[in-house]
Amino acid sequence: MNPKISLFLFLFGFGIFSCNIPKELSVPDRARTADIFSRAFIDKVISGQLESAFLDVDVEVLNDAAKDFFISESQIFNDAVVKKYRVVEVNYSSTVSTNAGKVINYRLGYEYEFEKGIALFTTVIKENEGKLTVFAFNRQFLPAPLAELTKFTFVDKSTLHYIFLAFCILVPLFVIITFIVMLFTKTKVKKKIIWALLILLVVSPKFILNWGDGQFGFNLLNIQLLGCGFTKPTLFSAWILSFSIPFGAIAFWIKRKSLKSRKEQSEN
Repeated sequence: MNPKISLFLFLFGFGIFSCNIPKELSVPDRARTADIFSRAFIDKVISGQLESAFLDVDVEVLNDAAKDFFISESQIFNDAVVKKYRVVEVNYSSTVSTNAGKVINYRLGYEYEFEKGIALFTTVIKENEGKLTVFAFNRQFLPAPLAELTKFTFVDKSTLHYIFLAFCILVPLFVIITFIVMLFTKTKVKKKIIWALLILLVVSPKFILNWGDGQFGFNLLNIQLLGCGFTKPTLFSAWILSFSIPFGAIAFWIKRKSLKSRKEQSEN
């Protein structure tokens, strides 16, 4: 194999598998107030300050069932000591309506480490006319830190995982090699621009695999650069792998001979 191609393959594979995923997210200034409010509410539930916690809950969701839920959550923790916490999700969106005006919803996630275990807290904080309220709250105990639970590993993976990973590596390599060959093909510049867009973007359908639980799916219509993707929606999400059939690149190889012959005929 050509040394340059071997070097490219090595760098491509190294780039995919050496991604350094942070264990904690930084909170943007826009969400900092909501983050402080959210963590204060969680601390109230953990420490048993329920009357104060009830005042923070949005009136739309605060009912007897919600109060019983928070009471049971508080009893589970029984004023446990928090060793450290990490921010693992920060998302926010805004809506405008004639009744409520502008409402901003902040979705926040935290990994709390206690002396006897680890818990994942998620909250939805609603901001309306400058007032913050807790609109949703959830807690989940974890058997290990999120960094361990969601890391990219080959342990206990099925044949489907390996086949899917192979396509996620081979498809972009095929697209890139096709793109390079197209650049050196003797044809008009305008046609090269068109073929570049077709090769890089025309891919369908999109096959999707959750690397953690092996769930498989697909989308018929999509635009995906280089025909593959490796994403992690949140720090507590599993890796999501995807690839698409590169119809644009395949079409180029089918048409390549005719493109060259047309160029040669025009020159003659």
